[in-house]
Amino acid sequence: MSSSILSAIQKMRCLLTKEEKVKWLGIIAFALCSSLFEVATASIIVVFVQVLNQPELGEKYLAMIGLADDLSAQRSVFYLAISVGVLYLIKNIIAAVEAFYQNFSVQKMNYQFKGRLLERYAELDYAFYLTRNSSLGSAVVGGDAELMFSAGMMSVAMIMSESMVFLFLVIMVVLMNPSLFFVIFLVGLICGWGLVKGLMPKFYKWGKHLQESSLLCGQNLAQFFHGFKDIVLLGKRQIFIDVYQYYSQKRSHAQALQTATNAMPRLVIETLFVGIFVLVIAILCLVHGTPLQMIGVLGGYLYVGFRLMPGLNRMINQLNTLKSSVPSIVRVYQEYNETAAKQNYLNIPEFQFNEIIELKDIFFRYANMEKDALQNISLCIKKGESIGIVGKTGSGKSTLVDIILGLLKPYKGEALVDGKFTVRSYQWHQKIGYVSQSIYLIDDTIAANIAFGEKEINEERLNFVINAVQLRKLIDSLPKGAETIVGERGIRLSGGERQRIAIARSLYHNPDVLVFDEATSALDNQTEEKLMETINSVSKNRTVIMIAHRITTLKDCDRIIVMEKGQIKEVTQYNELERSKMV
Repeated sequence: MSSSILSAIQKMRCLLTKEEKVKWLGIIAFALCSSLFEVATASIIVVFVQVLNQPELGEKYLAMIGLADDLSAQRSVFYLAISVGVLYLIKNIIAAVEAFYQNFSVQKMNYQFKGRLLERYAELDYAFYLTRNSSLGSAVVGGDAELMFSAGMMSVAMIMSESMVFLFLVIMVVLMNPSLFFVIFLVGLICGWGLVKGLMPKFYKWGKHLQESSLLCGQNLAQFFHGFKDIVLLGKRQIFIDVYQYYSQKRSHAQALQTATNAMPRLVIETLFVGIFVLVIAILCLVHGTPLQMIGVLGGYLYVGFRLMPGLNRMINQLNTLKSSVPSIVRVYQEYNETAAKQNYLNIPEFQFNEIIELKDIFFRYANMEKDALQNISLCIKKGESIGIVGKTGSGKSTLVDIILGLLKPYKGEALVDGKFTVRSYQWHQKIGYVSQSIYLIDDTIAANIAFGEKEINEERLNFVINAVQLRKLIDSLPKGAETIVGERGIRLSGGERQRIAIARSLYHNPDVLVFDEATSALDNQTEEKLMETINSVSKNRTVIMIAHRITTLKDCDRIIVMEKGQIKEVTQYNELERSKMV
């Protein structure tokens, strides 16, 4: 094996838990047991073929294992025939159990690992997601991780099993005829060297091309379907189709090369087997006087050959498959370890919000940016207070809110609740109801979108928030009520209806803090006015933080923060802001 394969196997091993490593020992144990029975079957077949041609040998062989030596030749053949059948049955039963154990164990590792990987992704800093394409995470979990187990891990398991069978059968050949073994070994060594130096690097290259083209195909498909409306209206259908076909063609080309080349070892092995078989007959003719004398040994070689040939072909194919999956294994390993670099959110059981949210000298800069997005931000928000935030595009409004939410971590300064609890905690997130401008709705029912992720929906709370956000009239008009499917991203609903569902979702868990990030900016004035009445009615006795594009949206706020170039320009009130606007 090449060093890259050994390195990939080591990486896969590092990704397994202790329990999963024990399962690997079970796979090895099954492979060893299966190999021993394979050799025992091959040995008894050699003996049985000899006894068929020379029945008198049966008594000799049975006597060697302690059975009575006064058996007739026919009785000896009978017992050996039964032994062959029983041993073959046991061997195949063990092989079947091995196959089930191997596959179920590897697939269980597969879904358990993907769960662990998703948990690590869930722990990542929000800023991490802002630096990369969302298709990458999907490609790693749904593509690379799947390939690591279905191709990489399964290949290793099968290679281990076939290698042990191969090793024991080769040892048997050595015992039968050492000089012939060295001829076979020399031929195999030359073929193996050609495989490692010729084919395997190509499979790694094709695997890399498959990985890259699959990711780009996924990205382009997502862009095509998510931006379908704009693509149609702008007349850019063919451009997106051409881009997808370009990367799809690259992927298909690499896949075709890999699949076609995988068939080549079988042809080479069959040719070598026939050649070696002819060589075996020639050598045996020189060693033994008559064909009858060599037929037993020849029968053994035939069995071993017919068992080794498909096994060797499977080993080579699995080695090639493993080699082509190395890029995926490497990327999964890097992703898994990168996501564990640091703890982004804390668990603080004693967390409380009774008095104040405080930002102290906050400085924040996005990755790969030269300028700070926020500079020297200090702010106090009392519990129960309603705060508005305004400013031009790029002034830092959403960044400020993301700091308060605990999604972004400042490189200087800190954001605390009640002067001692960090906002970067699970408990703080549980106290927040958040509504953004771009609402994410799953392709499920209205009820499922409001409860969002809960397996069992609390009907009392559901009905309360439906009434609170004035969705009752809409739901009562629908044949299936709250069980109506909203469509992908809520496409079957109006903008105002989607916003109301989002507000209902934010209220479902009865949060202490409500955050609205330009939640009404995409609505017309009349719809916004109605929605603001809803927001104001549900915001009583809660702390409210509201970013707005239009100043009139913030007329009921206690204070308004004006942002400019990443700094707080002033803290004012609605009347003063309106007056300064008119001057």
